[in-house]
Amino acid sequence: MAYDLLTTSGINSLVNSYSANESQKRILPLKTRQTNFTRISSIYSGLLSKVDALKNKMSILKSTGTSSAFAVKKATSSNTTAVTVSASSTAQKGAFALRINQLAKNDLVVSLDKNSADFSSITTPGNYTFAIKSGDGDGGQFTSNVSVELKASDFINGNISFKDISSLVTKAINNDKAVVTSNSVSGSTLSSGSFTFNVNGTEKTIDYSAGTYEEVIDSIITQLEDVSGLSAEKVVDGSNVQLKLTVTDSSKYISINGDTGSLVSELGISVDKEKGASGIVSATSFSPSNGLSQISLTAKNSGAGFKIEDLSDLSGGVLGEFGLNLGSNRTAFVQNESGLDTAGYVHDLSLLNSKISFNGLNIERNSNSITDVVAGVTINLKSVMAIDDNDVTVDVANDSASVKAKIDEFITSFNDVYNYIKTNTTSSDGIRGALLGDASGSSLLSLLSSTAYSPVSGLGFGTINSLTEMGITFNSTTGLSITNSDQLNSALENNIEEVEQTFNSDSGIAANLYNKLLPYTGYKGYLTNRKNSIDNNLESIGDSITKIQTKIEKDAEILRNRYIQLQSQLSSLLSSSGIFGNDLYN
Repeated sequence: MAYDLLTTSGINSLVNSYSANESQKRILPLKTRQTNFTRISSIYSGLLSKVDALKNKMSILKSTGTSSAFAVKKATSSNTTAVTVSASSTAQKGAFALRINQLAKNDLVVSLDKNSADFSSITTPGNYTFAIKSGDGDGGQFTSNVSVELKASDFINGNISFKDISSLVTKAINNDKAVVTSNSVSGSTLSSGSFTFNVNGTEKTIDYSAGTYEEVIDSIITQLEDVSGLSAEKVVDGSNVQLKLTVTDSSKYISINGDTGSLVSELGISVDKEKGASGIVSATSFSPSNGLSQISLTAKNSGAGFKIEDLSDLSGGVLGEFGLNLGSNRTAFVQNESGLDTAGYVHDLSLLNSKISFNGLNIERNSNSITDVVAGVTINLKSVMAIDDNDVTVDVANDSASVKAKIDEFITSFNDVYNYIKTNTTSSDGIRGALLGDASGSSLLSLLSSTAYSPVSGLGFGTINSLTEMGITFNSTTGLSITNSDQLNSALENNIEEVEQTFNSDSGIAANLYNKLLPYTGYKGYLTNRKNSIDNNLESIGDSITKIQTKIEKDAEILRNRYIQLQSQLSSLLSSSGIFGNDLYN
């Protein structure tokens, strides 16, 4: 009967049928368009990514000078047990002969060997200071003033053992940083001027004007805020102030000089290459045999240029307790089987530098890594050679394997773009290629084809001026490929300059292709604009679907309410006739 439609289940069926029909008629076509546009947007995203990748490859290959991908050099050693080598792009091709006669060593000082449990002659807590000086590698000198704090708790009945004091001395050295503390001053300075502040070769000019010392120190601290590896602070003691400078990086030194006024002198902060002891030497407290304590100091850098030049107590004599108050004397260390060792230097000065024979010339350096004999070549010395060992031959040549790898990457990226466009301009299984008829896709195909075929203009007659002459050929179906590896290898080995010109001259393949790809990508590129247009359509379709869906749901709710009203009216009518009772709601 017709009134069956006005049951609750009937009404739900009618409303659902309405919604489904409206969605089929009004939303499904939009979703079909949405799917197509999504597919096309994805394809443009892929093309943009691939074109950007190719452009990046061209950016690398179009670089010139020392940044050129074709300037890469390789260095080989005939005996890597004795010598390893590497070369930068600035290295010149050539060969040279080496002999390794001596490896560089780090200067080493060893103290007396003391009975660990015996007591030092030091009996009073306090700060004990000493100086360590070393060469700076350039004929100058680093200086470090070290303070060792001996606390009352370090002493037992007024005595401190050699074991404990050796540990405290080495800890103080290894933790030491360069600190410059000014005089404690009050009042004002009448001086104005400037001085030079130097941290590890980086100079900064500090300007100052007459005023209170507190104001001047505040100004200095402000000017030093951007100096890396340095901490500057003002120390206040009543009406007196001090400037305290700490070099937080122990590998760096500090120098203060060149004052045009008198402030540096008034503050007492003039220093020359002050460096933390931890940046000059490494200290070790060790036990050569059971019950003995000994200290060794090893220079941080190898070679005579960084030798330890002075070890001197300034107050208290802690170095003297271990025989290390040597001053500038270079006493030789002697190990005694019975009795105390003689504190001193383990290596003779003549043994500190590396010594090599280079093409028959004798050369010395501080380090076992030598970078200043052959420009662009690093020579790493590994072991001393025997008399009957053959000279090591080092050969510096073009790194053709590296260049070929870059060319392989170019070919792969080129084909990635070319074949992607080809695939998406072909219809398959009734689906139209997304780039079929697309002007950007067609122009890119033409650009890539002409790049692959055309010779580079402006190059000399008879020189390599095209990919074909390198053994790289183009197929309109598959793209580029190396069809003659021997020809390419020969070009890279024997005519690398011509190959380089073919790619990175002003009209070369890389420069030309890079410039022609530029309009396709970027914020306003052809492909970017096309993708943005598609994405705008997608957004518009999405908005339309949402609006229509909302309208369908609203209309469905209105329809449901009308059916419910009819249901109520019919129920009232039938109830009054007493025919159906409550069966209408089942």
